[in-house]
Amino acid sequence: MSDLKIDPSDILQVIVGGLAIGCVYALVALGFTIISNALHLINFAQGDMYMLGAVFGLTFFTQVRMPYFVSLVTAALVTALVGVCIERTIFRPLRNSPPLNMVIATIGISITIRAVALLIWGSQAMSFPAVFGSVPVKIGSIRIMPDYLWILGIAVAAMVALQFFFKKTLTGKAMNATAQNRNAASMMGINIFRSDSLAAAISAGLGGIGGVLVGPVFFVETTMGASAALKGFAAAVLGGFGSVPGAIVGGVVLGLAENLSATFISSTYRDAVAFVILIGVLIFRPNGILGKKVLRA
Repeated sequence: MSDLKIDPSDILQVIVGGLAIGCVYALVALGFTIISNALHLINFAQGDMYMLGAVFGLTFFTQVRMPYFVSLVTAALVTALVGVCIERTIFRPLRNSPPLNMVIATIGISITIRAVALLIWGSQAMSFPAVFGSVPVKIGSIRIMPDYLWILGIAVAAMVALQFFFKKTLTGKAMNATAQNRNAASMMGINIFRSDSLAAAISAGLGGIGGVLVGPVFFVETTMGASAALKGFAAAVLGGFGSVPGAIVGGVVLGLAENLSATFISSTYRDAVAFVILIGVLIFRPNGILGKKVLRA
């Protein structure tokens, strides 16, 4: 390790790659956060929304011959529709059940979705054709793969749009009010059940977007949801579970930690280093990086 010489431009490439992957983790973490705030539920099927987005996006792009960006939007919408169906047929009837029942239901949903996807798409890893090109983009002395720049740009745009939706639109403010106090929101004339469905749609759609974004970089597999769920959940906890900004910060920190550890230590410990950081944060700051903003009765 002492003889290893790393050019500064290489470090910047690693950072950009980490930011891009971190933004994808942030999208999955946001899905956890939104569904948790709306339904007070930890949805362990969130990683499978990520997987569905990837396989639907690949199908639309390669089989239906849609342009990539049309495939991305369509896959996100289809995944959002799956989220709404799950909320209305499973989460809503279990609304007043013990929390453990809800958690077990999400695990059952995850297993079912994975089994159905396995029947449709098989167990083999699938690859996206080149979407953004293979020629690195030169910025001064830095060469960055275009895939990471597109992932970073699209993911940031999605997160900005989400923040705008929650802070500036009446529907978003109604969803925030429902998350804070369902009874008060209902008495104010807000349709809390529509807010629940919309939260499920946004949560699933964000996971779907993340899956389509990583498709051109990594292989698409029907088992990829399990890893995404762990990373997204870790990012949400790292940032402060229940905090939208915290989910974004947690995802970015996790992505950077993974890429930097793979470069300076070993790719073998890539996942381990990220979770060591998570454990350290939980020990010294149990509420997460932005935990103070999510404390509630």
